[in-house]
Amino acid sequence: MTNRELYFSDPTKIELLNNGVSKVSEIGHDENQIKTLRFELGTFVCDGEYAAGLERILKAYLDGLGREEQKAVWVSGFFGSGKSHLVKVLRYLWEDYRFPDGATARSLVTLPTEVADLLKELSTRSKALGGLR
Repeated sequence: MTNRELYFSDPTKIELLNNGVSKVSEIGHDENQIKTLRFELGTFVCDGEYAAGLERILKAYLDGLGREEQKAVWVSGFFGSGKSHLVKVLRYLWEDYRFPDGATARSLVTLPTEVADLLKELSTRSKALGGLR
């Protein structure tokens, strides 16, 4: 068995659209940025510390709903550890970004049940407060 047979997708057949650098910014209607976002969401592995981080952030936010102030979140890590990637993915999962073909951010990512449930709760509770943004 070769290394590439261990992966879900053959890494020799994937073009790394973001060159391994995730940029946190508005993508607007730029087709290249939309394509890159779809790639980043489609290849996002929500496991380990990424899953734990998303869960902590979402729980803290949901716990703060209805209070006078929300707690801030600090994402820390070494250079190249994926901080920007985590924040970018969370941003688009948060609002459940809808792509031009109708696919949504949450439909493209395989999430642990706990994180998926927190995102559903976020959507449900946000309706009474004016939406996700």
